[in-house]
Amino acid sequence: MQLRQLEYFQVVARLENMTRAAEELHVAQSSLSKMMSRLEEEVGVPLFERYGRKRFRLNRSGRRFSERIRQSFTELEQGLREAKDIAGIEEGRVIIGATTSRMLPKLFEHYLAQHPRVKFRLYQMTQQSEIQEQLLDGTIDLCLSSLPIQQTKIHCEPLIDEEIFLALPPGHRLSGRSGIQLAEVANEPFIHLTSECGLREITNEFCRQAGFSPNIAFESNTAEVICSLVKAGLGNAFIPEYWWNGPNTESLERLHISNPVCRRTIWLSWVKDRYLSAATRDFKTYLISELKPIRNRK
Repeated sequence: MQLRQLEYFQVVARLENMTRAAEELHVAQSSLSKMMSRLEEEVGVPLFERYGRKRFRLNRSGRRFSERIRQSFTELEQGLREAKDIAGIEEGRVIIGATTSRMLPKLFEHYLAQHPRVKFRLYQMTQQSEIQEQLLDGTIDLCLSSLPIQQTKIHCEPLIDEEIFLALPPGHRLSGRSGIQLAEVANEPFIHLTSECGLREITNEFCRQAGFSPNIAFESNTAEVICSLVKAGLGNAFIPEYWWNGPNTESLERLHISNPVCRRTIWLSWVKDRYLSAATRDFKTYLISELKPIRNRK
């Protein structure tokens, strides 16, 4: 059984179409089909349910086999990275996912000033399930998110604890006040994050605690767009403290919400027993050292 066989098997399993798999792998369809047949002979059981000549679907044995291959490939990749790291061959590389990324450019800038040869790859993410899956399969090494990942293999470290304010358009009837109770704007339109964003779930809970469901006039997953819509007078919005350093916030009214308490925590997550490269370990330590003091000052 060869490594290439297993790699090709994973492509066929993902696409469930021999023609498309052959095109992606740049091999003849007949050769790929024979390779899959030989693999089944070596394993000793059928791995696919076949529908005609080109369509395939993994059977129960095939699904289990594919999952074990995925885990093995992840371990192999981790082993290669560890060996290179120990030998000093690999220039630093950090792969990070984020559901909340506004603070990262400045952190990257400061870190790279001290470590200019480190390379970063950033994945912008929205759903908790996506974060969990990509951490576990090794697509990303670290993740910053608004909600903790509820999985026993993943460690979640609380970093920033920040207040969430209510942003009002200029000239709003509540302008000039230092704070409000959230129920006071229960009947007004809101500019909300899209449903995939973790912060949306948090702010919806604030509204539930205040006794209402938000009247959502617009949705966006971009902070600048949300602030622009508020500025245009199209609704109110929940704006985390860190966002106020960004563009389009200068003319907005910022009100403290006294009831309910409106705060969120930014979490840093990684797989507990996964080997992390020296660069990843160092950047993880850097994030904790830079952001935890902000949390402790609140």
